[in-house]
Amino acid sequence: MLEIQSSKIVLTLVDTETGELFTKEASFGDFKEKKTTTRTKKVKDNGDPTPKVTLLDNKLQFNKAAIDLTGFEPEDKILVQYEKKGRVITPCISVNDKGNRLTKTFTVSYRGKQHDDLVDYGTIFELIPYEGREGVFKMKGDAPEKEDDIIDVPEEISDPEEFEDELDVDTSDTVDFTFG
Repeated sequence: MLEIQSSKIVLTLVDTETGELFTKEASFGDFKEKKTTTRTKKVKDNGDPTPKVTLLDNKLQFNKAAIDLTGFEPEDKILVQYEKKGRVITPCISVNDKGNRLTKTFTVSYRGKQHDDLVDYGTIFELIPYEGREGVFKMKGDAPEKEDDIIDVPEEISDPEEFEDELDVDTSDTVDFTFG
């Protein structure tokens, strides 16, 4: 094995107009090999066997049980999407190219509108495998299940005059369009 401790380079330069020679020297110091190590951080294990994701101020934090269940790896792109069944909306999480990158500390950047939308469902989410969809997990939050804001309206209104007071329309200037 060849080991280089230091190096010296001598350059001879020629001025093409005058033919004069110039000598330049350059020395380089120690060439000792630097060892670099990349540390793979382990996810914090708080001893909780329930797979959970915690919504913090600007990120999602996975616990060890969640990483074990999902199989997510650092550098995977994680996306939260919302499933609507009937009037119930449930957040679901999976790997998707449109998502945010999972770090080595098992966190995902999650801020702005994404954060504001998800906080309505809670801040601590239990992950439940989605039956029939490999790699997708329902996020059961600690807030009550959210329903969409559809108002049930009866098909028939028995007495329209009963709602007349609630209208903000001035009916005194109505014109009768009878043609005859």
